Amino acid sequence: MADSRFDVVLREVARRGGGEAELHGVRARMRRYEAREGRLDAIAISHTLSLGLRVFRGSRMGFSYGFRGDDADLARMVGEAVFCAEASDPDDAYGLPSEAGPVPELALFDPACEAVPEEEKEAFARSLEAMVLARDPRLKRVRTAALTETVAEVTLENSRGRAASRKESLCVAHVEAVAEGDGEGQTGYGFGFSRSLRGLDAAAVAGEGAGRALRMLGSVRPKTGEYKAVLENVAAAELLEVLVPSFLASQVTKGKSMLAGRVGRRVASEAVTVADDPLDPGGSGAEPFDGEGTPARRTELIAAGELRGFLADAFWGRKIGTGSTGSCRRPGAKQPPTVGVSNLCIVPGTASPGALRIAAGNGILLTEFLGIHTADPVSGDFSVGASGIRIANGELAEPLRGFAVSGNILALLGSVEAAGTDFRWFGNAGAPSLLVGRISVGGD
Repeated sequence: MADSRFDVVLREVARRGGGEAELHGVRARMRRYEAREGRLDAIAISHTLSLGLRVFRGSRMGFSYGFRGDDADLARMVGEAVFCAEASDPDDAYGLPSEAGPVPELALFDPACEAVPEEEKEAFARSLEAMVLARDPRLKRVRTAALTETVAEVTLENSRGRAASRKESLCVAHVEAVAEGDGEGQTGYGFGFSRSLRGLDAAAVAGEGAGRALRMLGSVRPKTGEYKAVLENVAAAELLEVLVPSFLASQVTKGKSMLAGRVGRRVASEAVTVADDPLDPGGSGAEPFDGEGTPARRTELIAAGELRGFLADAFWGRKIGTGSTGSCRRPGAKQPPTVGVSNLCIVPGTASPGALRIAAGNGILLTEFLGIHTADPVSGDFSVGASGIRIANGELAEPLRGFAVSGNILALLGSVEAAGTDFRWFGNAGAPSLLVGRISVGGD
């Protein structure tokens, strides 16, 4: 019987002087279907194998990668990882994770994904475009109508006997619709994902894209001032993504987190609870074990406004003395693993979207931030463009565009008065709508 890939790695490491090793592998199959003008415009298909190797020796770490997986390639990878380890600076925090325990079972793979005929997938992509255009005569074209299906098998083995594997599937559909009226054009984005095609609703995705484009026709600029506002769930998720670096132990240690030194202190209103939850299969970042094999678990980062802690992998957990939170991520085949989020979310509240609008009175429904990623990652200050809809006596009125919003992210979270029930995952970031007591708007 031929040696496994990891057997080859262990033999090569021993031959080069010994040390501990970890081999991470991803075998993925991806298919993407794009429709345009009533026909299938493009199909992209890829089958890939990606391997990442870490070797630890003498408080040093070396990393290498490969895409073949044969014995010769594995030997090359070990040689390069050993060379990098010997050339690196020593750090006692380097080493394989010490956390162990059972890996939770998650339903991340739907066998139905592989049973769907190609013709059905192609028809689904075409139907997205057709449904958008049939919705309203003001919908003139669809910039994008696409379906992407990915099936992946992930494996990990290390010298301490840790071996873990999982299989996952993900189908993502999205449309970008264009509505025109009175010389004005507006775009709208519709999105959906599931573990198989049968779990996707083409009508819902197309309807969302069409509706978002149509509702922005006739937009005006609001008057400059301070308003109560409802952050629509997608905008709240965009805001949450800006906070990602501040939750990472690596950034905290480097002084690049707006939350550094605030554990145990209030950093948001009592209506705000934030968690990283790799155990929720509804988010695209769900996983039963992290990028170095530590069993996944839900980590509450902000509880009713109070900062509880940060995310760490084995290395940064040793640095800050907390141990790993199961938060090692693999950013890409050619990059060594590091600390990161899985499924970051704001926990939903009890107020319906209608109740949030009524509470906003004469305010603004913020539907989109334009460039919120430019917010200062250390101070939290931001000044960005936005779009939305005016709220008049609790009811939606005319759409708004061409204005700016400014403030501070932590101050904004501190002014949250209620969280909605309309929680939704947008990839691996999830949020409900949020009612905020005050936001500065720059318009006419």
